[in-house]
Amino acid sequence: MPTPNIYLPFKTSIRDVKEVAKDVKLFSIVVPGDFTYQAGQFVMVSVLGAGEAPISITSTPGVSRDLELCVRTVGHVSSALNSLTTGDGIWVRGPYGRPFPVNGRQDTLFICGGIGIVPLRPLINQMMNTRAKTNKKATVTIMYGSRNPSEVLFLDEVAAWQDQGANVVLTVDTCQIESWKGCTGLVTEHFGKAKVNFKNSTAYICGPHVMIQAAMRDLSLMGMSDDHIITTLEAHMKCGVGKCGHCFCGGKLICEEGPVFSLEEIKKYNIKPGRDSLV
Repeated sequence: MPTPNIYLPFKTSIRDVKEVAKDVKLFSIVVPGDFTYQAGQFVMVSVLGAGEAPISITSTPGVSRDLELCVRTVGHVSSALNSLTTGDGIWVRGPYGRPFPVNGRQDTLFICGGIGIVPLRPLINQMMNTRAKTNKKATVTIMYGSRNPSEVLFLDEVAAWQDQGANVVLTVDTCQIESWKGCTGLVTEHFGKAKVNFKNSTAYICGPHVMIQAAMRDLSLMGMSDDHIITTLEAHMKCGVGKCGHCFCGGKLICEEGPVFSLEEIKKYNIKPGRDSLV
């Protein structure tokens, strides 16, 4: 398979597909060996006859053989994607967007809400792998909230991160299962369990826009620097290459100058996280 032009879709196929939660599937997509991307970027995926949608990359750069995409059924395009199976063909273009910045601060806090863990998963894997190789004792806290235990994604990897030394805080909105050992309530209600120095750390946030706004506000009030509070706003995009103008907000094209932004940038340009895209 030739190296794709990121501005043109290339046809590829699904190597594997797994149902990881109700209405959520994880796809392994065949890509060329020199297909490169970074954590936080996205691709545009299309199914002929259904349309095209931006999908966050959830595979780990330099580790995964395939391009991994996790899709929740919420609308026409995502329903068509989740009806596909192993061997079916799809079209992909990209990768697009600005990736997550990584700095050398000691403490790192990940705040994930629902399917918001998808774009953060590769960055978490990269940080945990680096931590293991360098034997650094930097503190990593992963706070992950879901509506109920059955909707927690990548539970085996979450357990592995904890085994590798991460402080993991799992919480659900409601739970009727006696065996559930995690917390209940919103993620922001459990910031006291985060083993980080809020004034000397970086936070990466992804989830429903209400959670993003609340988390950014609370972290800023607790002394975290606005330029180290990072989120991703990929729900705003349609074309991915700055042509349609659909994602224009605060003088910025989210697809080209994002989707990753710091709270400092969001305040400066008055960028407002919007509701989830029904793709």
